[in-house]
Amino acid sequence: MNSARPQYPEDFLDRLEAVWGNGFLSPGGPGEVREIVRGLDLSGRCVLDIGCGTGGPACTLVKECGVASLLGIDVEPQILARARKRIAAAGLGQRIGLCLVAPGPLPFAEAGFDCVFSKDSLIHVADKAALFREILRVLRPGGVFAASDWLAGENADREPAMRRFLELEPLDFRMATAAETEDLLRRCGFVRVGSRDRQAWYAREVQRETARIEGPLRERVVAMVGEEIYDRWIAVRRALVEVVLSGALRPTHLRAFRPADVRS
Repeated sequence: MNSARPQYPEDFLDRLEAVWGNGFLSPGGPGEVREIVRGLDLSGRCVLDIGCGTGGPACTLVKECGVASLLGIDVEPQILARARKRIAAAGLGQRIGLCLVAPGPLPFAEAGFDCVFSKDSLIHVADKAALFREILRVLRPGGVFAASDWLAGENADREPAMRRFLELEPLDFRMATAAETEDLLRRCGFVRVGSRDRQAWYAREVQRETARIEGPLRERVVAMVGEEIYDRWIAVRRALVEVVLSGALRPTHLRAFRPADVRS
């Protein structure tokens, strides 16, 4: 991901924020951030945001959920440059820090965070077991991992819509099922592991999003990137609608805890 050819070049960031709102590179905006952490008391807590993107989720966690300090990490510098501007504009620079990291072990000491948060970035991670062990390590005993991710449905391997989507989608996606992900989290040492399927919600959202891209947003996107890139992107978006409606791609919330009485 951290290469001369980024997965998220500037024009792609422009398109995603046009659809999902300033500061957001995945669906749902502040409301979905609140849903991911619903029921958790994050007041005064220290949070690590993995794959923080352009800063929208971080700002929401601090402004609306009472997080005292947040460190956002990402692997592409142009993403963090946007996040810095957004955080500064929100007046949150004293409470939100940002760090460029390389894929691999997290460069943080053990037990430094009350919560590890991530919104729709784990789909890019090939070795999820290694990342989950790192998340467990940097969480304080009793700390929580709260995330959303795009997972595969049980029918994904045999669903033609999934094959078409992955053929068209330029991003590098690595998806497991909810059952496989929960089992992996437990094997990595987490307890109180659970997931919440968000496919029904996103099936409605993705159709609205794509209708906007085909309609009121079309001229804006074409002005950004030209007809050729727009045509390729709308083909990906139509394939995304199909694969979500088929149930082969299932946005999911994940939650798991580091045991309170076990040290890594």
